[in-house]
Amino acid sequence: MNIMTPNAGGRRPADCGDAEWEARCELAAIYNALVKYRLTDVTNQWHAIRVPGEAALLTHHYGWMHEEVTASNLIKVGFDRVNHNPGNGAPNPSAVEIGKLFFEAEPEVNCIMHIHTKAIMGVSAQKEGLRPLSQAYLMIGGGDVIGYTDYEFECTEDFLSGLLKAGTGRKAIVEAWHGAFVFGATAGEAFFRSFYLDQACAVQLEVQKSAAGGATIREIPEAEIRRHLTDMGNSDWYGYEGKLEWLAIRRRLEAEAPHYRT
Repeated sequence: MNIMTPNAGGRRPADCGDAEWEARCELAAIYNALVKYRLTDVTNQWHAIRVPGEAALLTHHYGWMHEEVTASNLIKVGFDRVNHNPGNGAPNPSAVEIGKLFFEAEPEVNCIMHIHTKAIMGVSAQKEGLRPLSQAYLMIGGGDVIGYTDYEFECTEDFLSGLLKAGTGRKAIVEAWHGAFVFGATAGEAFFRSFYLDQACAVQLEVQKSAAGGATIREIPEAEIRRHLTDMGNSDWYGYEGKLEWLAIRRRLEAEAPHYRT
């Protein structure tokens, strides 16, 4: 077996400009932050970010652990599917196909996370989808921001067209029996929504256990959902973009895992 060792030497690609380097640091921060919050799945899951000003994306070598990912060992892949950093390995093919799909179709989407925690997978198997049972449900923007689709292993044209339909104008797609795709204008927004999607799903599973034990469950009434979302959206200090949270997460990484930006 050929075990490829990640480049951890901090060798910035020679043709990498400042905008691309910052995108690399942002994406590497996502991979390493997911480790801190125990939201990884061994070597599975992938995440991608748009290269500013280019028809290209960044993602990781398929087979590396999240904590092995650094800014310099990410792979730049053109929307023409050309690997510009072959020395860093090969990307997950679905990261390229699905990243290209949404980056080309949705100009405001700059970061995509594909995450399948146990909680998200648990809710993905439920026909009713995510229910309004927690503050976390509100934090992701409510149920209207989520689309739904069935899982497929191969990125066929039919699957990709259905995925695009499910995700257009949404902030996340729950993929039945598998996980979720989460979108953001920034890395911080994508991480913020992924974190609270996992939390909302985990709460739902816990609430369902309580219901099975005889507890009476209260869903958030529709009028209350609208009121809270309006209040949160209009506040001067709060938004769904995760700006404050992401700054704090980057500070934590600087202290505990600074290798991410090498």
